[in-house]
Amino acid sequence: MVGMGVHNTEQGTYDKEEIETLLSNMPAGVVIENKDHEILYMNGFLLRMFGNQVGETCFVGFTGQDTACDPCPVDAIIKEGRDAFSQTIASSDGKFFEITASPIHNPDGSRSVIEIVKDVTDQHKLDQMKSDFIHIVAHEMRTPLAAVIGFNDMLSRRSEGFTYKQKHYIESIAINARKLKQLVDDILDLSYLDAGILKLKRETLPLDELVGEVLATHQALIAEKNHRIQVNIPESLTIECDRQKIARTMSNIVFNAVYYTEINGNIGIAIDNLADEILVTVTDNGIGISEHDLPKIFDRFFMADATLTRLCDRIGIGLTLAKGYIKLHGGEIWVESEIGKGSAFHFTLPKYKIGDNNG
Repeated sequence: MVGMGVHNTEQGTYDKEEIETLLSNMPAGVVIENKDHEILYMNGFLLRMFGNQVGETCFVGFTGQDTACDPCPVDAIIKEGRDAFSQTIASSDGKFFEITASPIHNPDGSRSVIEIVKDVTDQHKLDQMKSDFIHIVAHEMRTPLAAVIGFNDMLSRRSEGFTYKQKHYIESIAINARKLKQLVDDILDLSYLDAGILKLKRETLPLDELVGEVLATHQALIAEKNHRIQVNIPESLTIECDRQKIARTMSNIVFNAVYYTEINGNIGIAIDNLADEILVTVTDNGIGISEHDLPKIFDRFFMADATLTRLCDRIGIGLTLAKGYIKLHGGEIWVESEIGKGSAFHFTLPKYKIGDNNG
C-alpha cells in the first residue's frame, strides 16, 4: 500500500497488514491519489461504496465525470501547495460527504494526497431542519412586527398631548421594534444565502455617502466612547452594488470596530481605487482577536468572548452575513488581528457596471 510501511510508536510496531486492517474498519473512507488524480489506495469503506477503482482517475471512479472536480482536493494540495483542504459534496443518491485532504510526502520527493471521506448526511439533514425552522419563525414574525411598528407610528403622530414619559415609551417601542425588524431581516437573508436564492439589486452608490450614513448610524456610540474617526476615500468614487447589503456589511464591521475599542480609540476607514476593484479597509486599535478565534470569526453565531460580548445586543451573524454579501458581489473579505493591538477588516468589490451579467 503506497505510503504505508512499518510504523513505530512507544506502544509497539504496526506493520502494513495491521494498518490495512485498521483503515479497512474505519467508519470513514480513506483514499490516496497521486498528482495525476490516479487512485492508489481505497479502504473498505470506499470499496463497499464504489467497488475497486484503484488505477482509475478519482473523478471518473467516484463521480463519473470526464474532468477533475472544481474545487479539486488533489489540485489544491499538489498544485496550490496547501497543507489541508476540506469541502462537502453531494452524491447523486442524495447523500452528503465531507472530504478532508492532506499531503503525503513520498521518499522520492514527490507528493501524494490522502483524503478522509465522512458521511455527514444526517448532520446535513439536521442543519437543514434547523435552517428551515429559523426561516419559518423569522418569516412568521414579520406580520405581527409590522403591526407593532405601524400602530406605534400612528401613536407617535398623535402624541401632541402626551407626557414626556409617554413619548419616551413610544420612542423606546420604535427603537426596539426596528432592532427586532433588522434581526428578522438578517435571519431571513441568512436563510436565503444558504438556499442560494438571495438576489442583488444593483445601483450606483457614492462611497463617501455610504460611509457617512454608516457613521451617522453609530454616532451615539462613537460619541460615548470619544473615538477619533479617520476617513480616506478618493473623491467622487462610486461602485455598482446592492446598496442595502453593502451598507449592512460596512455597518457590521464599523460597529465591531467601535464597540470593541476602548474609549479614546482610533477608527480608520479607507477605500483604495484599484484597477478592477475597490478595497475597503476598516481598522481599529481595540482589543483584537486571538489567533485561536481568527479562523472562526465569520462563522455564524460565533462570539469571540462571552465576557466581552454579553452586553452586545447581537447574536453573532453580522460578519457571517458580511461574508455572504461580499461573496455574492464577487468580492473577498478577510481580517488581520492581534490581541491588544486591534484589527483590520478588508473587503473587495469588483467594478461591475449596471447591465453586466453579474447578478
